[in-house]
Amino acid sequence: AQVARGFIVRFVLVGVIAALAAAFVVLLVSRAERLARERSQFAAAAAHELRTPLAGLQLYGDMLADGLGDPAKLRDYARRMSEEASRLGRVVSNVLGFSQLERGNLSVDAKPGPLGEVLCELAERSQPALDRAGATLALDVTPDLAARFDRDALARIVGNLLDNAEKYSRGADDRTIELAARVVGDAVEVSVSDHGPGVATGARTRLFRPFSRGVTSDGPAGLGLGLALSRSLAEAMGGELEHRPAPSGGATFVLKLAKS
Repeated sequence: AQVARGFIVRFVLVGVIAALAAAFVVLLVSRAERLARERSQFAAAAAHELRTPLAGLQLYGDMLADGLGDPAKLRDYARRMSEEASRLGRVVSNVLGFSQLERGNLSVDAKPGPLGEVLCELAERSQPALDRAGATLALDVTPDLAARFDRDALARIVGNLLDNAEKYSRGADDRTIELAARVVGDAVEVSVSDHGPGVATGARTRLFRPFSRGVTSDGPAGLGLGLALSRSLAEAMGGELEHRPAPSGGATFVLKLAKS
């Protein structure tokens, strides 16, 4: 009887170990399949995001090369090429930034600076492309506002937020995008708001995860890296980036920085 009990115990232990091993294998396979799907989705999204500005560059480059149009039109072609190049640069910057983040090589140097002036410059730089997309940028920033930030990181974050606001508010009755900054206690809050459909309730918990987007699959295409990278940049500056749902619709993203 004792031998039988020992055999049963060993048999049960072997069964438990086998079950755990099988569960571990299933977990690994599931994770591998998920990563493969994410890589496939990322590759498709990256191809789409790169194809659009590249097509624009080729189109306007061909027009410039052929000398089509009067000098005013040629200048317009050159401006459009610059905008498409900036868009392409933002996509590449997000991919490279995410790669640096994954390797732990994201470099940020936050120091006191003229936040208001830099935000005004970024707004002025973004205005033409937003105008052409049918959006209006409303700026509410005091030029003498100061905070601790990294200029390049701030430009990446604001660029991503403005790009998202324009992209996800297409089709809205109100295409106004608000860029504002104000002092709140010991912090300065920089906010970007739109009047689009807002972020789906079920997507809010994963909004800042890589490869995740706050819209349904039939929404605008994107890499799903901009918000994840932007939050990491914000935290590297000693700040925060959060989403705030608007009761009247739309989305608001708030970057909190230390006041200097």
